[in-house]
Amino acid sequence: MAFYERGMDVSRYQGLVNWPAVAGAGIQFAMVRIGSSNGGAAYVDPYFQRNVQGAHDAGLKVGAYYFTYAKTRDQVNTELETFLMALAGLRLEYPVFVDVESNQLTGLGRQPLTELVRYAMDILNQSGWLPGYYTYTAFAQQYLDTQALAAYPLWIADYRGYVGYSGSYDLWQYSSTGQVAGVEGNVDLDYSYKNFLPLLQETGLNGYGTGRPAMQALSGKALQVTSARCEYFYSPNVDDVAGYLPLGTYPALELSEGEWRGYVWVTFRYEEQVFWAVLLEDRSRLIDAPQADCTACEEALEQLRHRVETALELMEQALDALEEA
Repeated sequence: MAFYERGMDVSRYQGLVNWPAVAGAGIQFAMVRIGSSNGGAAYVDPYFQRNVQGAHDAGLKVGAYYFTYAKTRDQVNTELETFLMALAGLRLEYPVFVDVESNQLTGLGRQPLTELVRYAMDILNQSGWLPGYYTYTAFAQQYLDTQALAAYPLWIADYRGYVGYSGSYDLWQYSSTGQVAGVEGNVDLDYSYKNFLPLLQETGLNGYGTGRPAMQALSGKALQVTSARCEYFYSPNVDDVAGYLPLGTYPALELSEGEWRGYVWVTFRYEEQVFWAVLLEDRSRLIDAPQADCTACEEALEQLRHRVETALELMEQALDALEEA
C-alpha cells in the first residue's frame, strides 16, 4: 500500500532535535508526545512545545499523542485536564492520539478498556481536537475491540516489515530503531496513509476555523420545540449533547448565517444558560416571540397610581393641620 507521507515520532527521549536537518532528510510529519501520567500525576513532556514549534518552523506537519495509564473515567479526566491545557492555542495537521499499550491496562478486560479509550477520544473531540488511538498489533488483537473504535483513526505499531493487524489503519509505526539526520540515537519511524487537512479545515478541529459558525443577532424571535426528540447542545457540535428540550418556546438569541457543518444553528436561553440547537422541520423552528398580555399590568399600574395620589392627598392634609396648629 502506497503511503502518503513519511514521518517520525519524538519525545523528551530524543533530546534536542535539529528540525531543519530532519526536514532535509525527507521527514514530512512529526508525531510529538504531549506527556504521560506514569501511573501517577499527569505531566507534560518538557520538550513538547519546543518540538511542535521546531517541526512547524521547519515546514513539517505535526500531530500529537499522550501515553495513558488511566483505568477509570476519573483518571481519564485527570490526564486530559493536563494535556488539553498543553494543547491550547496550537494548530495541528494530524490527530491527537491516545497511546494505549501499557500492560497495566490489560487486566481491565477488552470491553471496559475499549470504552475507556473511546471515552478519552470523545472528550478530545468535544474539546476541539480530531482524536485517534495508537497501539501495537498484539495489543489491538487481544485487548481492544477495534471494530467498536472503527470510526476513529488508528495508528498501529508493527516492526516486522509488515502490519499483522488485519483491520484498517491510517498510520503505521514501522520501526523503533530508525536513524534520521538531526536526531541523536534511535527514533520511531512512521508512514501516513491519509491527508487529514481537508477534514480539519471542514470541521474546524485542531485549531482550524473559528470553531463556531458566523452568527446574526435575533430580535423578537423564539425557538419553538415541537418534538420530545429535540436535542440541544453545549456547542455547535452534534456530538456535544446537553439533553432533550421540553416542548415549549425559548428566547432565541442568534441564528447562523446559512448552514454550518450541515445544519442551521440557533442559540437560545434555557434555565438561565445559553445553549445551541439545530433547526429541523420535525423538531424545532423559529417563530415570532409571543407577546405578553399587558392588561393585568395596566390594571396594577392604575391601582398603584391611585394609591400614590391618595397618599399625597393625606400628606397635604397632615401638613395643613400642622401649620394651623
